Amino acid sequence: MNIPWKIKSTIFKLIDFFNAPSALYFLQKYVTGRSKIGSLQISPIWKAHKSYLNQYGATENIFEFGAGKSLAQNLFISDIATNQTIVDLNPMIDFRLVEHVRSQISELVVLKSQSKISSLDELSLYGIEYRAPYDASKTDFTDKSLSACISTNTLEHIPKDSIIAIFSELFRTLKDDGIVSAKIDYSDHYAHTDKSISLLNYLKFDEKTWKKYNHYCHYQNRLRHYDYVEIFNRCGFVVIEEDLSFSEENIPAEIAELFKDKD
Repeated sequence: MNIPWKIKSTIFKLIDFFNAPSALYFLQKYVTGRSKIGSLQISPIWKAHKSYLNQYGATENIFEFGAGKSLAQNLFISDIATNQTIVDLNPMIDFRLVEHVRSQISELVVLKSQSKISSLDELSLYGIEYRAPYDASKTDFTDKSLSACISTNTLEHIPKDSIIAIFSELFRTLKDDGIVSAKIDYSDHYAHTDKSISLLNYLKFDEKTWKKYNHYCHYQNRLRHYDYVEIFNRCGFVVIEEDLSFSEENIPAEIAELFKDKD
């Protein structure tokens, strides 16, 4: 469904005003279709996370922030992960979705259990602990106790200061040979449901103007790849592998001009 981005922004503004996050889930499920139950498609991102966990021997004590509703990614890697602690800033888990994807993933990989999942206790049978609300910048993990952190399409929704706080905490809690495997979507998420605008549309606005369209329930930080690399380095990390892809073939002239001196 194509939704003009300014109309969608107005909807998000109302959700913020009435503090009604459940309305956002309703919108995603019944209007935009972004939370529908359908046939499961294994994401290349899940495969990439699993590959890195195996490659670097980081299959114990895995942490994820921004787990989402279905936990499909976590169930997919649960066959190699000893245990996972996954968290959300707000409770997002939908056990109907979790069970739906579990039944499909169980046909593709050998899971730790064949039990249906309708509760947190049953989820634990798969080596997964879900916590929410939970602040990833203030964890209760001991120093150097985690082997890995995975993150998929979450960082772009977090303010820069909070990202720095989270990665400072990760640096404390990850083992010296621990890894972070992160997928970041650098596109304007309004373009996902409004095909009339560029995937880089949000870059043409100055900060003051963008604040009118950027809302808590659908926050986009607009950071670029070089911004994240700077943050990671600042927090003590070393980038050991990058896999960049470009979805916007025709960059609007005004945006190209604004970023002509950037990488």
